[in-house]
Amino acid sequence: MKKRIVSILLTGAMVSALLAGCGSSSDDASGAAADTADTAAQDDASDGGSTGLDCEGALDGVTLNLGTSGTYAPFSYYGDDGMTLQGYDISLLEELQNILGFDIAGGEIQAMDYGALTTSITQGQIDVAAAALCATDERKENMNFTDTYYDAGIVVVVGEDNTDITSVEDLESGDYTVAVQTGTISYEYAAANLPESCLQTFDSQALAYRAVEDGQADATIYDAPGTAYSISTGEIHLKIVGDEFYTGQAPYAIALSFAICEEYPDIVDWFNEAIQYLSDNGTLDELSTQWCEA
Repeated sequence: MKKRIVSILLTGAMVSALLAGCGSSSDDASGAAADTADTAAQDDASDGGSTGLDCEGALDGVTLNLGTSGTYAPFSYYGDDGMTLQGYDISLLEELQNILGFDIAGGEIQAMDYGALTTSITQGQIDVAAAALCATDERKENMNFTDTYYDAGIVVVVGEDNTDITSVEDLESGDYTVAVQTGTISYEYAAANLPESCLQTFDSQALAYRAVEDGQADATIYDAPGTAYSISTGEIHLKIVGDEFYTGQAPYAIALSFAICEEYPDIVDWFNEAIQYLSDNGTLDELSTQWCEA
């Protein structure tokens, strides 16, 4: 670290000298020094040093029950060993833990289907959940949410040989069977906008995809990034048709139970400050590149 600090100081001095030689003002030199200092502080934070945030360490010594789905790649899913959770949301929780300092109950994040997850948050059995959860008005009646960390739309997915369905408007007729996963924003959209008689509900999106692949359903609707990932990796043999829709209506945010918010009234603000920091320093963009553009 000492060598690093010396290196930074020497670099700052050289830059200041060069700027002076070019006729730069003292304000320019001060600005260059400030930029160097900001970069050094950001490097220190990435190495586990201080972030300078008010929320840093706000949850030191606090143990939280964390939840996720484990069924929605690339945000939360199991690795090749079938045991290790990975994905955008898992990495995000790790980054937030580094800043806020909380411990994870049992040493691991609990994975469950969406229906059970949202119920667990409502009942206070799960304190915090990151599972590509959309901060809908309906859900806000039962839990609190942080600011958005990712915004995703919905797409229509059909069999590779299907030429009859070309957009979500085709599904509104009620002539086609649509498979949807309960507890998701896609289900909420379908329940509000598609004829109930045409809906088939499943506990997981994998089963909804399979229903379309097997010809039991004509189409499914689901979040765009998860569907694109599953198609690109060959997990499903389906295709996306039409344009992405419901954009701006499916903001992914971290859910917090009313119980944990009552115990720690500032916890949503702490999470929001940490998420904003991760956005400003480019970490969220890096997670998107790592997990959503594979």
